[in-house]
Amino acid sequence: MKSLEVQTTSGNTPAPRREQGGTSSRLAYLLMSPVLIYLLAVMALPFCWAVYLSLTNKVVGVPETFIGLRNYVELFTDSVFWKAVWNTAVFTMVAVILKAVFGMIMALVLNENIVARNFFRVMLFLPWTIPTIVSVFTWQWIYSDVGGVLNAILLKTGLIDSPVGWLATPDLAMFSVILVNVWRGIPFMGIAILAGLQTVSKEMYEAAMLDGAGAVKRFFYMTLPSVKEVTILSSVITTIWTLNDFEIIWLLTRGGPDNGTQVLSTLSYTVGFLNMSLGKAIAISLITLPPLIMLIHYVTKRSLASDK
Repeated sequence: MKSLEVQTTSGNTPAPRREQGGTSSRLAYLLMSPVLIYLLAVMALPFCWAVYLSLTNKVVGVPETFIGLRNYVELFTDSVFWKAVWNTAVFTMVAVILKAVFGMIMALVLNENIVARNFFRVMLFLPWTIPTIVSVFTWQWIYSDVGGVLNAILLKTGLIDSPVGWLATPDLAMFSVILVNVWRGIPFMGIAILAGLQTVSKEMYEAAMLDGAGAVKRFFYMTLPSVKEVTILSSVITTIWTLNDFEIIWLLTRGGPDNGTQVLSTLSYTVGFLNMSLGKAIAISLITLPPLIMLIHYVTKRSLASDK
């Protein structure tokens, strides 16, 4: 009987373990529930509602009517929309490439033992910290054809004979807004690449110099491979931010002149808040969603892989 009692007791021992595992699972779901509720309320439901509104003819102050994919069909046959798509691609690609190039140059310079290096590192970060509206209004004054600093400098140096309307023609306006975006974005790229350069061993550079490797070879065979990952990751993040940039273009040009700087973000705002067509405006915004999802997935995947 004693032996039977022992066997019976030992046979029942897994039951409390299963109960403990179930309790742990319930506790885990309980702890996760606030985050899940937050994501559902703040992200999932508004997103689903936005998708629904993009399939309607919703106008401010008027009940919506379901129209299916008509908004998307009208957009794909609209020349202004395709102009905005082209401008968005040009604006994003040129701005990101320039940020990466100048960010790399500034990081390489600030990584050297120069005088007042810490001071210049702080100055590098300043454009990133200044509020966007302050930066844009300052650049408006710089670009102004009446008393603008840029025209005054070019006139004094004899490079131009009359003031240039930097925001008056489509090509110059696109160049001008890209320049402002690059100026604001270089600090992020520079600081990120500089952080990567800090991990490169100085002894490696000294050994390469003793072997006769010049500055160009050291850059392409040592520096660039060492900061490749952080440069790619920072460039992708910058691409996401540049695709969504609205304030600089809207405050400088409002998408003009002649839609020369009209990008998808400004077009969506114009259609939604000036023309009051919310359904079509949301459809414009949702068109940028697939590339953004791919970029965010890429960033997440690379970040998780680097942590392993």
